Amino acid sequence: MTGAAQGTSHHAPPMSGASAIVPASSTLTITGPTGRALSFPNGVFLAPMEGVTDPVFRDLVIALGGVGGAITEFIRISVSAMSAKVVKRYLGPPRDDTPVGVQFMAADEQHLPASIAAAERVGAPWIDLNFGCPVPVVFNKCAGSALLGKPEVLARIVRSAVQSTSLPVSAKIRVGIDAPTRLREIVAAVVEAGAAMLTVHARLRCQPYTHPATWEWLAIAREERDRHARRIPLIGNGGVDVPRDVPRMFAETGCDGVMIGRAALADPWIFSQAAGGPAPTVAQAADFALRYAAAVEAVRGRRGSLAKLKQLVRYYRAGGIFANAEDERIRLLRCDDLDAVRAWFSARTQGMA
Repeated sequence: MTGAAQGTSHHAPPMSGASAIVPASSTLTITGPTGRALSFPNGVFLAPMEGVTDPVFRDLVIALGGVGGAITEFIRISVSAMSAKVVKRYLGPPRDDTPVGVQFMAADEQHLPASIAAAERVGAPWIDLNFGCPVPVVFNKCAGSALLGKPEVLARIVRSAVQSTSLPVSAKIRVGIDAPTRLREIVAAVVEAGAAMLTVHARLRCQPYTHPATWEWLAIAREERDRHARRIPLIGNGGVDVPRDVPRMFAETGCDGVMIGRAALADPWIFSQAAGGPAPTVAQAADFALRYAAAVEAVRGRRGSLAKLKQLVRYYRAGGIFANAEDERIRLLRCDDLDAVRAWFSARTQGMA
């Protein structure tokens, strides 16, 4: 089938320069194997991040605006298929405004069709497959990024997923394990196996998140994608740290979409700012932290709320809330009193700091 039938992107060409934004009216569409289409309000995605992008965090970030789509934390399939109950816990209530895909990670296709069937029952709009997780416990089990060294197995898993559902199936990869030498082969494997969309994280498995992303590799992935009749959307990921990086990635790589990970934890307004919205104030940043803590407490209790709030504190820079106050950040990270941490943020919502 042609690329237009399988997946199309309709974002306007991004402007250059620091003031460039992603048009709020841009859309991106992917299509399942039976022609079932799924449209995103724009091509800027919230990345799946284990321990971060649970339904609580996702919902709060999406509510700020500018998020075109999101993906759950990965659900690892090992000795048995995932139940609908487990998938629903990761997915949360289905959304009509911003599609949230369910991400599975598996070393083979054995339990994948049944797990996808469970995801369909709880309202998943699309399925994403994780071939990028770099952590040793996953890599050593021949899952996640380990499959970058086995494109034939990777393709078999994608094909099994595509053949078992009418939902669109996407894949997320890194550019390689120790070198990008097989990147073209990996991209070809994903496209030829029938995936509806491909996200490429512009780092190797051996490179930590602190290592600069190499966007030139995204351009190589795009070139390989363009060689195939099925021109599926390509989403770039990695190295997007501030709002102006979003249009810059579009312009420099030719990607059809941009996926944002850790920067969304540092500044949840990065999506709305990329769409032309204003930066948050200190009071707004503090209010977000308080709402996040309250929402987590309702689900995980006080201990869970403190842990998540401190995770946010570690990376948070929204509104310049910790500008010239790194000592305060360190003090909060060492604090074991949820009420004390909340009080610090509450003071800043009132302009009392």
